[in-house]
Amino acid sequence: MNLYFAGKVLNLASRELKPLFRSSVIFALIGWMILFSCLALPGKAQRLPAPSNSSATQDAPKDYRIHKGDKLSIKFLYQPELSDAAVVVRPDGKISLPMIDEIQVDGLTAKELKTVLEKAYREILLDPEITVNVVEFVTPRVFVGGQVAKPGSYELRAAQTLLQAVILAGGFTPEAHRKYVLHARSVGNHELKVVAVDVTKVLKTGDGKQEILLQDGDYIFIPNSKLSKFSAIVNAFRVIVPGYGIQF
Repeated sequence: MNLYFAGKVLNLASRELKPLFRSSVIFALIGWMILFSCLALPGKAQRLPAPSNSSATQDAPKDYRIHKGDKLSIKFLYQPELSDAAVVVRPDGKISLPMIDEIQVDGLTAKELKTVLEKAYREILLDPEITVNVVEFVTPRVFVGGQVAKPGSYELRAAQTLLQAVILAGGFTPEAHRKYVLHARSVGNHELKVVAVDVTKVLKTGDGKQEILLQDGDYIFIPNSKLSKFSAIVNAFRVIVPGYGIQF
């Protein structure tokens, strides 16, 4: 109902109708106006809250390894003036702290970094006691490329094995080469250790022990079945990871 039209009718009723009947009409029109105004805005009651980045509020796992972009809280028990609750790991994987040289932290756990820092500060401080916490961290992810329906990066907790990652990426395409699925893992500075996995054997035996457990930053590449030579498959993989050395 047009609210402007309803207002006109309401105004007419208040002037022209008899008092008792006029009151009934007015209350009825007010009820219809409220009902139609509610029906005109159905989306507001159903709107979902915007998604948030939960990595900033979750506690990092104990074995979590620090990454570029993470935020660390570093506290000194006896020298609080040296404490910093918002140390960000730089793109080169290092952090800067007072009185010592830059520290390479990328790949360390919080416990390992605590040991490194206490050793570094022991040269200038008496028995330093330091606590390290990861207060904001990059969500661990794996990368799936090649012949899958939805290539991209996926959260590790949603896909902990190679096959789970393939399924999460929409499954194999008809052109997928299932006998030479490449699994790559970082083993150093811009170096990847690559293993070829025959997924058909894993599927045939159904033995979960043959599955590869994934780690943060792993790559999975499913080549095209038209690539018959292993060297051609490796070259196709090199295209999607430029700048990386490959080991076998």
